[in-house]
Amino acid sequence: MLLILTLTALLFTASMSHITGYGNMTVDYGQDSKYGCAVANLKDVQQVTWQRLVPDRPIENLATYSKRFGEHVNDPYRGKVIFTEATLSSSSITLANVTWEDESCYICSFNRYPDGSMRKQICFTVQGISSFKTEVHAPSSDPEEEEKEVVFSCSATGKPAPTIKWEIPSQAPHTHRQPITTVANGDKTFTSSSNLTLRLPAGWEGHVVCLLNSGAMGQRSERIPFSLPAREKQEEEGKTQSTSGTALVTSTVVSVIFIIIIIIIVVVVIKRTRSRRPEERKMGNNDLNLVLM
Repeated sequence: MLLILTLTALLFTASMSHITGYGNMTVDYGQDSKYGCAVANLKDVQQVTWQRLVPDRPIENLATYSKRFGEHVNDPYRGKVIFTEATLSSSSITLANVTWEDESCYICSFNRYPDGSMRKQICFTVQGISSFKTEVHAPSSDPEEEEKEVVFSCSATGKPAPTIKWEIPSQAPHTHRQPITTVANGDKTFTSSSNLTLRLPAGWEGHVVCLLNSGAMGQRSERIPFSLPAREKQEEEGKTQSTSGTALVTSTVVSVIFIIIIIIIVVVVIKRTRSRRPEERKMGNNDLNLVLM
């Protein structure tokens, strides 16, 4: 019995050696990943099937190829699984836009009739950064201050825990860095956060750079622009506003005085006109009497 089991194991190992597989063992988040398998000198292959093996879940069929039906990708994976080669002896697929959920093992199966199937399993992990966030906090303070403390924040979610470094402009030498904090998430990713405090002079304009996973796979840099108004501009704006307000008040006062003067002139004219009318009547009567005489 032991001899039969040994021979069976040797035959199985020999049959497995006919299948070669290749693909990415580590994939950067958001990138495409390619996998393939091939079999040599194997007859009676009716169909090639790609499957996904996830712990604690049944094996999922992703896609199949056969001479009769051609290429077929199951509905949940259309657009995710793409055939790049499809024959009965060699098959390859591309997984598009890989996410954390795609991390698992994939099986390439050559289905023979009536001898069953031969399989090759390829597993991979996903790493990199799935999301990031940057912010700037500038507390309100006296506009006459020559310097102001500005806090730059940078956070990222990924796997393994993202690293954060800062590139600081030479014009801002006084800095304070808080230690990086890391929180584990339920999907086995990590969120890292870091704050940087700079004491910037009035009128400063520029940016700092948040370096994520510097020197590692999936590294990226994010610029955080910021600017502070200059003190001179603030003073000029204040003077301009003050001058505009004074000019408006002066214009209003002049207008009121002008209107009052016009009203006074009109009243005086009306009074004089009324006072002259009786005298003109008397003079007219006297002239008439002289004519009659």
